[in-house]
This record gives sequence, structure tokens and C-alpha cells, in this order.
Amino acid sequence: MLARYLRIGAVIELLAALALAHGLHQAGVDRWLAIGLAALLPFAVQGVPLAIEFVTGALIDRRPVARIGVLELVAVWWGETWRSFTVFNIDQAWRADFPERPVARDASRPTVLLIHGYMCNRATWRHWLTNGIPSHWNVATVNLEPVFGALEHYAEVVDEAVERLRDATGAERITLVCHSMGGLAARSYLRRHGHHAVQRVVTINTPHHGTVFATLGHGPNARQMRNACEFVRKLAQDDEPVEFVCFASQHDNLIVPRDNQILVGTEAVWFEKTGHLAMTASDAVLRKLIEVVERPEPHAATGEPAEAILQR
Repeated sequence: MLARYLRIGAVIELLAALALAHGLHQAGVDRWLAIGLAALLPFAVQGVPLAIEFVTGALIDRRPVARIGVLELVAVWWGETWRSFTVFNIDQAWRADFPERPVARDASRPTVLLIHGYMCNRATWRHWLTNGIPSHWNVATVNLEPVFGALEHYAEVVDEAVERLRDATGAERITLVCHSMGGLAARSYLRRHGHHAVQRVVTINTPHHGTVFATLGHGPNARQMRNACEFVRKLAQDDEPVEFVCFASQHDNLIVPRDNQILVGTEAVWFEKTGHLAMTASDAVLRKLIEVVERPEPHAATGEPAEAILQR
């Protein structure tokens, strides 16, 4: 369903760009300059809101560790803009039906379910699946639908995907790798269905304690991600029953305050100069993810605070 919405949006952007090029040319602008300026429109659709997010995040989150120079911030903004364009205008719109990778019935292999975030679909993971996730992993993806559903409903979607993957691979316990809202969906799943099927959860840029930008979102899931809202406070009342590793960005443009990406008592892995969606295409993030997923199965979580790790 999201792919259909995004296709419509991409077509509207194309028509708007053509109209802009025609209007500029009629106004006396050189034809090729008019075409070049119009071609920037789809990037502006992504880039302008992202610029507002980065500036707002910098004003709200004033920790010294998050401060970078203007040129560095522009580079982070452009990386996030390009990633957002490729994800929303290409991968999620036109490639969301790419085939799942074949899985082997071999419980000794790392078995991973990839769970995307808000206003996204399974194509969020296409870059990593075609550029670096090891071929010996048993990997599956899931679409969290409806797009603007409640996180409690997504718990059931995750449960079905977990059981399908376990049945197909013979794995007793699997790893959940979650981006953004997907981490809250995973935690909601654990509350409803227990932890017997999961050995580890890796969250990437998840608003564990909410984000100020969720007030601008639509749907029950957006309301459940508001900063310090009742939903995230209720989730925090219980310790997580499995090992959690929280990947976070010092310069996340969407999760503000940025410390909200970290759960108390979990291992925190911080990255620098990488935007919210760009984390899902980062080579550095993928290298650390592979290391974490391929660790020996952990013992039960102790609830003791874990040391934060900074990845450069």
C-alpha cells in the first residue's frame, strides 16, 4: 500500500518538475538551465524538511558531543537527502516487491528478521541486502501495515513473521534488527508474545523514549512515538527480557532529543555524522551490525548499565 502512495507521489513530483521547467522556459530562462533547475525539485521535496529537522535538532540538542562544523553538517544533510530520495522515490516506490533471499533449513546460521520504521516498507533494507549482509545469514523482511496503524497491531505482524522465519529455517531463536519505529514494534511484540523466540534485538535510531517530531506525524503509531508519551513510558516500566543493543547517531535529524535512542541498561553504540535514514546504508553501521549479530548467544539480560561505544 505504501508503495502505491509513493508511486503516486513520484508521478506528481515528475509532473510538477515538467511544469516548472516549462514555466521557467516560458519566462525566458534558458531551456537547459530550466530543466536543470526543475530536476532539483524532487531533491528539494526531501531536502527542505530535512534541513528544518537538522536545524531544529541542533537547537534542541546542545550537547557538546553533537556539535559539528557548518560544512560537516551540510555534508550530513546532503547524505540524508540523497538517501531519502533513493529510498522514497525509487526503492520503496518501485522495488518494494523484490524477492526475499532464499533461506536454508539450518539452525546454526545467524537468523535475522529486518523490521523497518515509520512511513517505510521492507525496501528500506534493499541496499544492505544487495550490498553487504552476509550471504550465509538466513534473512527475512516484513511490512508493517497498515501504514498508520497502532504499534500493538504491529506486534501481531512481527509475531507472524518471526514464526514463518523460524518454521522455514528451524532456528529456535532469532535476532530482530529494527530501524526507528520498528524497535518499538519489536518491544511491543515481546510484551505480547514473550521472548522465547528471540535471542537478541538490535535497534537503529529507535525513539525508545519518543521524539519531538512525532507530533507532526499522522496515525496512532505517530502518537505513540511522541516524546515521553504514555506508550513509551509504559514500555519502559519493564526490563527487556533479551539482550538489546541500541545503535544511535549523534546527529540524528529525526529522533530528538538524541539520547532517546538509548534504553537504560543496554549496550549503546553511537555513530557520528550520519542522518536518521542514512544509518540504514552506512558501511560502518553494517560492519558493527554484522559483528553484533554473529556474537555467541548471550546470557539473560542483567539490567545493569552497559558501557556506551562510539564508532567512528
